[in-house]
Amino acid sequence: MTIYSRRAGGDLSGATVGSFAVAALCVLPLAAAEGLLPAADGMAGTAAWLLYLGAVPTALAYRLFFAGVAAVPATVTAVVTLLEPVAGVLIAVGLLGEHLTVTAAAGSALMLAAVAGLARTG
Repeated sequence: MTIYSRRAGGDLSGATVGSFAVAALCVLPLAAAEGLLPAADGMAGTAAWLLYLGAVPTALAYRLFFAGVAAVPATVTAVVTLLEPVAGVLIAVGLLGEHLTVTAAAGSALMLAAVAGLARTG
C-alpha cells in the first residue's frame, strides 16, 4: 500500500477500505475456528465498537499516513515505516507496563540498525 500510494497519489480511501475488507474476510474463518466470534446477545455492541474502531482511529490514521507519504521523500517514508513497530514496543513497555521480550528487543534492534544503515546510504 505504501509503495502504491507513492505512485498513485491522491485519495486512497477505496484501496484502503478494500484491503481491510479482504483482510477481515480472510481472518473471519480463523476467528470462528478459534471461537473468537461474539455471542449473539452481545453482537450489537461488538459491531458498534468494531465500526467505531475501523472508521475513526484506523481510517483517520491511514488517511493522515498516506497524506504524509505523498508529501515527503521516499527515504523519510522508509524511516517512518521502519520506526513504527519500534515505537509500538516502546509504548507497550513504557506506558502499558508490558515486559520486554527477547524477540521484541531483537526486532527493535534490527529495525534501528536498518534505519541507521539507511541514514548512511541516504
